[in-house]
Order: sequence, then structure tokens, then C-alpha cells
Amino acid sequence: WGLLMIAGFTWLELFPLTGRKHQLRVHCAEVLGTPIVGDYKYGRQAHQDWTPLPVPQTVDEELLRKQRLPFGLVLGGGSVAEEQPQLHLHCKQMMLPDISAAVQGLQSEDAERDFSGLEKLSFVAPLPLHMRLSWEVLKSVDK
Repeated sequence: WGLLMIAGFTWLELFPLTGRKHQLRVHCAEVLGTPIVGDYKYGRQAHQDWTPLPVPQTVDEELLRKQRLPFGLVLGGGSVAEEQPQLHLHCKQMMLPDISAAVQGLQSEDAERDFSGLEKLSFVAPLPLHMRLSWEVLKSVDK
């Protein structure tokens, strides 16, 4: 796992092993005593005294822009500079091993594609906007 401390916050790279729901959130909050930012279920106590960090002038304006979406949803916001940060938990990469046997079992005989050589599937997702902004805010605080 990876570890980077900035301004009292620690960025962790964790690898869940059991697949149990909320495993990482519970372990960070209850075992390590360091809940994940924005985790109001397991880190409620830590968020009661939450103080937003100031946004430095060097932060890209695009990261600060909020967009209104249908159904009252908002894209943007939720960083460590907000009164109520969003959950800072992100699945960067997911790999599904030994997928060929499962796909072959689902594939009909007359299918056009052959998945027999497919060993695994790998999905990679970029860091969400609110977490990118938090990263930039925390980098500037540490200077």
C-alpha cells in the first residue's frame, strides 16, 4: 500500500482482500482511528469539528467550477475546502482475473467473438473532481 502525509491528512492506497462491504471504511475509522474524509457513517465524530481548508490562488479555476445537473445534482464541490466534503474513497483500478472461463460459459456456440484468450479484465478510473481539488489544496498547504 502507498502512504503520503500532507498537512495532517494521509493519502493511502489500500488493497481490499475480503470483498466485505465497507471493509476499508470500518478499518480506517475504527481500527486505525483515522476515518476517511467525507465518511459520515463511520467518521461522524471526526467531521463534527471539521474546518474547511483555504483554497490557494494557484488552483485551476476548472477544479472550482460547479455544474448543475438534472434532478438537483451538482458536479463539483465536496473537497477538503468545503463545509461538508464528499467521501474521499475511490476505486482507481479493478481487475477481474480468470475471466475467459466465465465468458466462455456464457458465450453461445454461434457467437462471432472468441474470448478464449482473455485472461483478465482491467478497469481504470480517473480521480474524481472533488478529490483532485483536495489534492491541489493539500499540496499548497504543505508548502
